[in-house]
Amino acid sequence: MENERVILAIAKGRIMNDALNALKNGGINVSSFSNKSRELIFDLENYRILSCKPIDVPKYVEMGTADCGIVGSDCITESKCDIYEPISLKFGKCKMVVACKKDLEIKYRQGEEIKIATKFPNIAKKYFEDKKMIPKIIYLNGSVELAPLVGLSEVIVDITESGETIRKNNLKVIETIMDITAKVIFNKTSLRTKENSLKNFIKIIKK
Repeated sequence: MENERVILAIAKGRIMNDALNALKNGGINVSSFSNKSRELIFDLENYRILSCKPIDVPKYVEMGTADCGIVGSDCITESKCDIYEPISLKFGKCKMVVACKKDLEIKYRQGEEIKIATKFPNIAKKYFEDKKMIPKIIYLNGSVELAPLVGLSEVIVDITESGETIRKNNLKVIETIMDITAKVIFNKTSLRTKENSLKNFIKIIKK
């Protein structure tokens, strides 16, 4: 059916706002959405929107709870979910970096252990293993900038847009791991069963 409902999981926060603006620019009426609402599900014309924690979006799409999703490429890489991700969008741009205390010199030595505080354990582990180091991952779900300041870790792996938060916390960026942007992702089965509707969604979101 051309007008069948598409279930779309979108990361909460700035990506949600940017995604809804993109839908609006594509001709979708988004007036029923309110930033002040605590609702997690709401309907826009032929779309049902699921408001999700960013790291959960790829899982909702992989499992078929959502036909497609909009989320940062950092969460896609971290999740390791089996999804299709063909489209990069013009918003959600930032970087994933390694940072440490300003007065500390970090030298990467093969075979040595390094303590890393991060919300992205899979990305951090692979990055330092590729450098032939032994990563000791300390998973934190809050402000990881605190960890090196109190001696919990030597470095952090985190996302930053301008680096301001890092600088304000007396840290410095050592390296950039990856550039990040918002992406559209698809459930592989939905691409077959809702092909026309998803093709139409692609046209709308890319306008």
